[in-house]
Amino acid sequence: MKIKDLFIWIFMFSSCALLAIGRLYDERLEFFGVNIGVVLSVIYFLSVILLLFSIKTVIFSKSKILVYSFYLLVLIMGPILWTIFDITEYGVEKAINFWLIVMPISIVVIEKYHRTDVVRTFYILLGVVCFLALLSSIGLSLSERTDSRMAALGGGPIVFARWMGFGIFTLLFLPVKINSLFKYFLIVFFLVLALASGSRGPVLALFLTFIVYVFLNFNRIFIRVSLLIFVLLLSFMFSGIGSKISELGNSQRVFMNISKKGGNKQSTSTRKNLAIGSLILLQHYPLGVGAGNWQVISNELNPTHLMPLEYPHNLLLEVACEYGIHTLLILLLLFLYVLHLGYSKMIQYKKYSTSLYPLLFYLFLFLFLNSLVSGMLNDSRLLFIVISFIIINKPLVITDE
Repeated sequence: MKIKDLFIWIFMFSSCALLAIGRLYDERLEFFGVNIGVVLSVIYFLSVILLLFSIKTVIFSKSKILVYSFYLLVLIMGPILWTIFDITEYGVEKAINFWLIVMPISIVVIEKYHRTDVVRTFYILLGVVCFLALLSSIGLSLSERTDSRMAALGGGPIVFARWMGFGIFTLLFLPVKINSLFKYFLIVFFLVLALASGSRGPVLALFLTFIVYVFLNFNRIFIRVSLLIFVLLLSFMFSGIGSKISELGNSQRVFMNISKKGGNKQSTSTRKNLAIGSLILLQHYPLGVGAGNWQVISNELNPTHLMPLEYPHNLLLEVACEYGIHTLLILLLLFLYVLHLGYSKMIQYKKYSTSLYPLLFYLFLFLFLNSLVSGMLNDSRLLFIVISFIIINKPLVITDE
């Protein structure tokens, strides 16, 4: 193995580990006096610095200009706004984790990765999903919340469900040979765990992305999808699987708005209040208030209705409120362009069974929809990595079949 290939492998494993953890330091990862997170961070920094300095030329495209412009604004607006507003430990942690994890990984992926590297990365991330699923199956993936909902490394139930959805799409669309029985067993297993997490946002995003897939492939998959739905309905009606799943974890929470007469609107009203608070803040500070300051400034502007959460649980509102409307505009242009680019590449290479673009397109939709109802900027790290895969210049296909 060449030295260059060795560094790529080291970078892949260490970067995927940090993508799973979501932070450079996590006190929960200390074993026998050694913090595994710190060790992984040191290895990651050594590999990413070497790879970044090995980039000799950068060929700019529209997508690269958009993504690099967004990263630049996030990098400079935080410190500028901190000099005007308050600077908090929470805000610094948020910003640093995005600056030092998401941004460098994204740049290396865009400038250095080939199809083989992308496939290997998906294998490693799929291993992360299996690891989290294993922890949950033996009761070691629970959050510290009073409802004991399932959690993930560096995140709570929402992040856990998002990882399960990531695993489902990877198994469905990654163009590699996997035993069909084992693959579909894992898909069902991940789906059950996503439901058991009690997180409605990722489950809704999973359902909506599946609807888009059916719509775009209606003529080709109509019979198979209809048969699958019929079999699932029969299974839920006559096998008792539905009642067993409803008793698992907090799956009943996913359907609580429709399972009771009148529904339970607590979470829905919370999202509405978060959005209203964000819009009030934007009216007063359209250029942003700095990373980590959303809750404090929102409560100062509306002290009669205090925000209980530290961020608005919507990526677009968070970017607008903490980094400014101008940063949000660049992010929206990036999302729209990548959506068009991902779909165009999927259609362009649809005759190649080795194409990675169907996986990337549907993962982008799934992760983007997730970002609208849950999580913060750093929680959207997988979304930005998928975007980076899509805008790699070299085609992610094998054309000599």
